[in-house]
Amino acid sequence: MQQPASTTAAGALRADRACGTPCTADLCARTNAFCEAIRLTQLGARAGLVAQLTGIEKAAANRLYRQIRGRSSPSGLLPFTDAWYLKDERRLLQTSIVWHLSQRLAHPELSPAGRLLEVYGAYRWLVPAPLLDITRVAFVRQLVAMLDWQEQTCRTCATRYLVPAGSLGALCFGCRRFAQQRCRACGTPLPRQPPGRTRELCARCLRAQPLAASRRWPA
Repeated sequence: MQQPASTTAAGALRADRACGTPCTADLCARTNAFCEAIRLTQLGARAGLVAQLTGIEKAAANRLYRQIRGRSSPSGLLPFTDAWYLKDERRLLQTSIVWHLSQRLAHPELSPAGRLLEVYGAYRWLVPAPLLDITRVAFVRQLVAMLDWQEQTCRTCATRYLVPAGSLGALCFGCRRFAQQRCRACGTPLPRQPPGRTRELCARCLRAQPLAASRRWPA
């Protein structure tokens, strides 16, 4: 028998909190940190990110990565610019979803690693085809903290969404994609278009254009 979606979601979030309740004893805290490190590594987090979020030694995070994933942790810097997010509007839309989740799930009793596990688990459950891996999800909060990105209100649906600082657009990415699939003049859905230059008018409005122009400018 298939479980309700709400039960599945609750189970997914409980699995990400499997390390137990916070404990003030040093041994408990260290054990909890290693539990979170294991879960982060299983989800694909690099050793550098794991060490940064949990406070365990970088060497221990590297050993953990090799033992769990069977290879060394990828080298190189963690994300430090927003260039990757700006390449696709779907990434921008999902970035706003991650930001909303991070606001809703910012429980003060959670550690930084615990918050990331909560947000990433909810994001993967909500979005059918997630585009952001756990490293990209972790960097969303830093984009806002560094004042590179800011919240803005969509003039159509009144949703708060993230944009790079100084952006002039007034539509969220969901409404923008919706508008791109509708005729600019009458709002009729446009047929599916190949990549490249997009059509802005439906066939009927396109045929009416020369007639309107001739009436406006008689010979």
